[in-house]
Amino acid sequence: MASNTNSSATCGICSELYQDPRMLNCLHSFCKKCLEKRLDEGPSKSSLACPTCNESSSLSSRGIESLSKDHRKTYEAEVAEFEGLIKGDKSVFCDHCVKGQAAFFCCSCCEFLCEKCADHHRSWRKTKNHELVSCTKEGGKENIFKSVAHKPLTCSVHSKESLDYYCNTCNDLLCIRCVVGKHKEHAYEEMDSVREKEKSELSSYLGKTEAAKDKLKNSISQVEKVMQGVQAKHKEVDHKINDIFNHLQRKLKARKDALLAKSADVALGKETALTLQGEELKKMEDSLSEICSKLESVTQEYTAVEMLAAKQPITIRAQQLLDTFDKCSLDPCKLDIMPVSLLSTQLENEIDTFGAVCGGCMPGQSTIDLVKPTAAVGKERKLLLTAKNGNGKPFPHGGESVKVSLALMGSNEAGISGVVVDKKDGTYGISFTPNAAGEHKLSITISNEQIEESPFALYVRQPRNYASLSASSRTFSVSSNPGDVAVDDDNNVYIAVTGYHCISVFDQNGFNVRTIGTAGGNRSADGQFYTPFGIALKGNIMYVADASNHRIQKLTLDGKFISKFGSSGSGNGQLSNPRGIAIGKNGRVFVSEWSNRRVSVFQSDGEFSHHIQGNAANNSNLVNPWGLAFDNGGNLHVADYSSHLIKVFTPEGNFVSQYGSGIIQSPAGIAIDDEGFTFIGQHYNTNAKYNYSRLIILNAQHQQVHVIPNFKHVSGLCTDKDGDVFVCDYNNRRVMKY
Repeated sequence: MASNTNSSATCGICSELYQDPRMLNCLHSFCKKCLEKRLDEGPSKSSLACPTCNESSSLSSRGIESLSKDHRKTYEAEVAEFEGLIKGDKSVFCDHCVKGQAAFFCCSCCEFLCEKCADHHRSWRKTKNHELVSCTKEGGKENIFKSVAHKPLTCSVHSKESLDYYCNTCNDLLCIRCVVGKHKEHAYEEMDSVREKEKSELSSYLGKTEAAKDKLKNSISQVEKVMQGVQAKHKEVDHKINDIFNHLQRKLKARKDALLAKSADVALGKETALTLQGEELKKMEDSLSEICSKLESVTQEYTAVEMLAAKQPITIRAQQLLDTFDKCSLDPCKLDIMPVSLLSTQLENEIDTFGAVCGGCMPGQSTIDLVKPTAAVGKERKLLLTAKNGNGKPFPHGGESVKVSLALMGSNEAGISGVVVDKKDGTYGISFTPNAAGEHKLSITISNEQIEESPFALYVRQPRNYASLSASSRTFSVSSNPGDVAVDDDNNVYIAVTGYHCISVFDQNGFNVRTIGTAGGNRSADGQFYTPFGIALKGNIMYVADASNHRIQKLTLDGKFISKFGSSGSGNGQLSNPRGIAIGKNGRVFVSEWSNRRVSVFQSDGEFSHHIQGNAANNSNLVNPWGLAFDNGGNLHVADYSSHLIKVFTPEGNFVSQYGSGIIQSPAGIAIDDEGFTFIGQHYNTNAKYNYSRLIILNAQHQQVHVIPNFKHVSGLCTDKDGDVFVCDYNNRRVMKY
């Protein structure tokens, strides 16, 4: 069927005419049944990747049913079906008796009728005035298409009723029975009046998207020009590289030839000297052989007269030869008269580091580990920059031009420059020491281009001496036991009140400004809580560990419900008594589970990612995890209550280290500031002199620097951007600020 129809009317999965098409978030539509099959076969039930563009669409618990119906695609499929009928490509049967072949089409009912049903249709009082057109005559085609274009949509709940109203409360299409029933208390309007208003709003979006499209078109043009520039520069750089190395090769060859010539000259001189030495020695050998022979004859064969007469000239000759022999060098010329110096190590090192082609990484993809966007005056702040390529993968080479500057916002004074250390592996150590408090702009560039998210907002505070903390500066009293606390950028304090099942919000002066949520039992409604134990803020979003409901709720800071994830259980994406909660890089949500003895990790949209559990083999297994905190390097510190330790993992779950043995007991809350100071809430202590529990402060080397006692079961705690420490004094029903 699909091969003879318009492709806009066919599903991209089954290639058939659309049947109940549903629209994904990316606005691509597919048959409901096709999407349900994809969802069943997929790895997740909470999201679905588009078969066309691969963009992920979040789904509610209703699954595909929660997606909007694409009525336009339904219309296009019906038009294609009717068009196939007119062309004779297919047969259509009667919509009434479902047995007879359609001969007529009712333009009022938008239904096909066989001959017999058409006669009944004309004779019924209610339908006798309906316009029937022949399906077999060419003249009926125009009327059929015209009727289909104005075919009334029917309600999915009340199938006989047309959709004539729009509910502004639910953003849903309604029939008259929906209006007087389920939606009678809602704000609804007639479809035609809503159409003009919505059309105006959509038209405004059309203008915005057209403008955005024009900008994108210009940007694409610029990208193409830059691409051409890169290609031209590539050729130019390759040409320069070839030229210089060809030149160096010529220089090396010339030097080689010179050394070979020198070697030949030295060898020739040596050979000549040895030849002359050999000749002289041979001549002397002959002379000595001759005098030896003469002496032997004189002494053996000569008479006395002959011997005495010859003695004088013979002895003179012999002595002359011996004197010459004594002065003669008997050793041949040594090879060390031809020493060679060819130490290549230095040259090889020079070659290995000779030249550099910069700009290989993509600044817009490169990142830094700015987990905590704070720093302290006069304290060195260190960061790590990771250069990445166009695919977002680490770029393995150094040599890039990296610059760092920190400027106080609103100041006319020049900012300070940071120190950059190229580690030669694609990473760069960055350090700077702020000299003033306040909001700063941190700019990090590679080849004068800003890296991802740069410039960054960095708040610089005055340094604090945590070793001298004593009396609290403010007390926030709550109606029941505080489980956890968090502070936003405006210094508002959010406290998870476990017994009253709500979030109490205080301003920085200690006044209770509002309450978020209401008490709910098991299976509480959205926005209701049942023992909220953990709380974390990320920008304008609040995450609450709704412990007894075994879920995480995501809300705005003013309390508007956004979404939820997690359910009771021990499977992937399920939770059991969640306690602590922390937001990592890229918005991932880390949740400690007291009963499941693990940390569950979710994407920012609530999709399950993985578990962190540790390993019994290296004593890193989690027993009863509670508080969670990230350090400057992005590692996760877990307060493991029953093992009396803080255990450190990478965000992916690899064990790094553990600390606190002999220092802490039953840790609950944990917080880490930008200097690496760690604050640990000891929930319980068997030593009565500490009045049950205390706040322990460790330095960056995890050495104890201070202890504040006299709490009754410390639970959650946090630090704010000014370095103040907030401690939940659980059984005293208060939060103390230091």
